[in-house]
Amino acid sequence: MSLKLIKLVFKVGGLLAITPAKMGKRGLFFPSKAYALLWIILLTAAVVVSAVYKKASYENLTSVLLTLSVATDIILFVFNLCTIMTTVTKRHQWIKFIKILKTLQSNNNEHLFYLLPFLITNVIFVINFGYETYLWSQIIGAEFYKTYAVEYFQCYSQFIVYFLVYAFLKLILDNVRNISRNINRLKMQPNRLNNCALKALKTDFLALAECTDIFSDIFGSLILLLMGFCILQQLTYLHSLVVKSSRDTISILVYKIMFITWHMVGTFISFFLCDMIEQGVRHVEMVAHQIETNRVEEETEALEMLVDTIKHNFRYFTAARFFNLNRKTFLGTVNALFTFLIVGIQFENFKI
Repeated sequence: MSLKLIKLVFKVGGLLAITPAKMGKRGLFFPSKAYALLWIILLTAAVVVSAVYKKASYENLTSVLLTLSVATDIILFVFNLCTIMTTVTKRHQWIKFIKILKTLQSNNNEHLFYLLPFLITNVIFVINFGYETYLWSQIIGAEFYKTYAVEYFQCYSQFIVYFLVYAFLKLILDNVRNISRNINRLKMQPNRLNNCALKALKTDFLALAECTDIFSDIFGSLILLLMGFCILQQLTYLHSLVVKSSRDTISILVYKIMFITWHMVGTFISFFLCDMIEQGVRHVEMVAHQIETNRVEEETEALEMLVDTIKHNFRYFTAARFFNLNRKTFLGTVNALFTFLIVGIQFENFKI
């Protein structure tokens, strides 16, 4: 993963006021507050218009699906507002975050095809929403554009955040692996006293720990909202897949499966990346303890400082400090998802 790719994403996201506008030699440039306010006003107006047109379709839903649909729309709207507000209010964190990543990546080689991940995911996004547009415009006609046009902006903003979370976590993971390689080399060296690599490891790890804290500060609440949106939407689609409707055709089933997959992967890939980073840090800590165990007397103070730095400075990724982002959280989420689905189906059957 390359910071050049982040620059490209910033250019796109900056147009929507959801990311810094530009990353240059003199630092980050941000959309103006007036520009961000304009997007908030336009977004709010468009969502209100969309809600008016959705009213008729809401009246035909069961109580369970109505609750899920309204809650999903509200969370998506709040997520978009928070994305814009994060860019406006957390400029200092953004600047510091990118500065640390530039420092950590200074010795890494840029990949020749660094644009490929963003291009491929954009193509997948266009295919998904192109298929949705074709399908529902055939079913409900021009009303589809009046009702759901604003969701093109909302979902593309969501996609930009999906991609940035993935890209930043991949950069952090690459640096954890780099630190892991360096400490393994250090372990094999016979004389580690006054070793420059030892000092560099400590410096890089402190920078990485700070980078992790800033990431959680910037993206923690956004990941929490993405998770809430994903769960509610998956409940809606899974409920409709289990409780079959006469309206559902093969094309609609394909559409639902596509969107379940899109949002599940977009939301929960970050959980697995965070877990991989945790495992990488634990490996670094384990090797540091092994080095400390086999030290000579002259190395005691320097190695104890390194182990202490690794042990006490790394704090794990959190979603707005509510819970850690790792595989255990993912499994708990999936368990809750199916539990709520079963309860919802039983509620529907009880009403019948």
